[in-house]
Amino acid sequence: MDAKLMQSYLRRTSVLRAPRAALSTFGATDIQYHLISSVEDLANKTRLREGRVVSERPKILTPDAFKERFSGFGDDAPEFARWLSSSYKDLLRALEYNFKNQGFTTRVISQAPPDIADRIIKDAEERDLRDRAVILCPDSAWSLALMKFSLDEAARSFPTNVRDLDRRGLFGPQKDPP
Repeated sequence: MDAKLMQSYLRRTSVLRAPRAALSTFGATDIQYHLISSVEDLANKTRLREGRVVSERPKILTPDAFKERFSGFGDDAPEFARWLSSSYKDLLRALEYNFKNQGFTTRVISQAPPDIADRIIKDAEERDLRDRAVILCPDSAWSLALMKFSLDEAARSFPTNVRDLDRRGLFGPQKDPP
């Protein structure tokens, strides 16, 4: 699939309802999703894909971990890496997020996509389901839409997660084992 086609799919994708909370800093996060798409060539038919995206607890990549990323830079590389990592410590803070799609189901419903989206959103709001996402996307690009949604949630959660980890001192330099 070429980049222009993927960009076209993403332009036609919209998150109609995002989860209310950021991804958890210290545990897994379970997001219930509903992907809604028109069934091509069938009027008033909608494909509804439902499941859960589970975001595992983010893993910390500290400046010390980045020191190991420089190889083949000469004998002085470890010393340079230590110096550079202290100067660029904020830039080198990173979290690794991993996602799993679980409980995936799909069905075709004899209703228009906007009607189904409205019904699901209304139900989530009435029941105060904070972990629900509703996404409208092209039928053939549902996995791309779900992956982008997952990464957008990680990007939205990143500042909060870093602050939480920093408050607990988890971004400090790692101690060498005795």
